[in-house]
Amino acid sequence: MVNVKNNARFLATDQRIEVAALALMDDSDAARSISVAAVCRKAGINRSTFYEHFIDLDDMFAAMQEYLNAELAEQFQRADMHEPLSENSLRIYLSHIRQHRYFYRITLKHSHRLPLDLGGEELWKQRIRPAGERIGITSDNELVYFRDALLSSFSAVLQRWIANDCADDIERITLIVANIIPLGIAEI
Repeated sequence: MVNVKNNARFLATDQRIEVAALALMDDSDAARSISVAAVCRKAGINRSTFYEHFIDLDDMFAAMQEYLNAELAEQFQRADMHEPLSENSLRIYLSHIRQHRYFYRITLKHSHRLPLDLGGEELWKQRIRPAGERIGITSDNELVYFRDALLSSFSAVLQRWIANDCADDIERITLIVANIIPLGIAEI
């Protein structure tokens, strides 16, 4: 049978590659030099097998990011989150980041973004638009600037927290985020 994306063996190998990459990320020395060769050695596969699954490391990181985003969305769904960017959603998000900090550290090193879509359209309707309107920002264009400023502040805190190995207490980081972007988290 030809290896296709739905083939159980293909999917198992795909998972083995991603698990090997995550294991390398957990090892701080190996994390500095993640390469296709290192991932292949750790997964017990040859390079051609890696390239059957991924174009390159960036493609592998993108697939892993997609998987972790789905995992985060599932955590939000299990918690029955109706308010994006609430303190509770921040705690869930920060716990997820801490659990996968090695991946996110490498992701940032490779110029990828953190998953900051904490609610998408709901975030826009329930938080961004009302907060902007309270201070006189009403045009969609200006609201996009406002959203970007809020997310940039949040991202800066996350990047520092990840760089410090997520050592600081989640409650303290939640408090910091809630206070640096109070308009976005108002009335929690």
